[in-house]
Amino acid sequence: MTTILSFDTSADFCAAALVRAETAFACDSLPMSRGHAEALVPLVQELCAEAGIKLSGVDLIGVTVGPGSFTGVRTGIAAAKGFALAAGCPAIGVSSLDAVALGAKDQAESPILVLLDTRRSDYFVQLFNADAAPLEEPSVRDADGVRDLVRAHHPVVTGNAAGRFFERVEGLDPGSCTIHAGPGVPHPMDVADIAERILNTRGVASDTLSPLYLRAPEAKVPPGGGRLKY
Repeated sequence: MTTILSFDTSADFCAAALVRAETAFACDSLPMSRGHAEALVPLVQELCAEAGIKLSGVDLIGVTVGPGSFTGVRTGIAAAKGFALAAGCPAIGVSSLDAVALGAKDQAESPILVLLDTRRSDYFVQLFNADAAPLEEPSVRDADGVRDLVRAHHPVVTGNAAGRFFERVEGLDPGSCTIHAGPGVPHPMDVADIAERILNTRGVASDTLSPLYLRAPEAKVPPGGGRLKY
């Protein structure tokens, strides 16, 4: 029976779980917008102690790879590689959008539209069918682009930016969609589910650990390479 350590550091939480047979036997989530790097390792240590297992007893690492916080995504991927090396097991990266869509699947009878926070005025967006399978590639869209998707598909809307979208957008029929309740961030159990499916269908897919940023970083090298001038 596969024991999975899964975690998410891509949003405003540091969340982790130990999962076996689709059941989390140790799970915790700490709200935070920064500080994931300092919080994640102690959190995993506490979960292992609570479950009475060592890291060497983990068979698979699942981690979100974005889109989300640049720093959080890098923290999660680096930690996953380190945990996998220590445990001698594979690490699989999971899209944050996929994980959030899976979390809304049980309440969806129509397409699922995931809106994640970019910490700007636009949104990380992806449309899924009612079974949480992608219908389009992930993208960054402004409010008008999201409104067009809602009007065209009448979806269940989820994600941590859904509330912001509906507070600011105008011209939408109240019956054009359903809002999914919940925090709208990846749950470690859903991350574990997707990671195990990827492993079973694709094998050890190291390419899944590439960050899914969807946009260039805000920090840029200044003209001239940023060298100090005397």
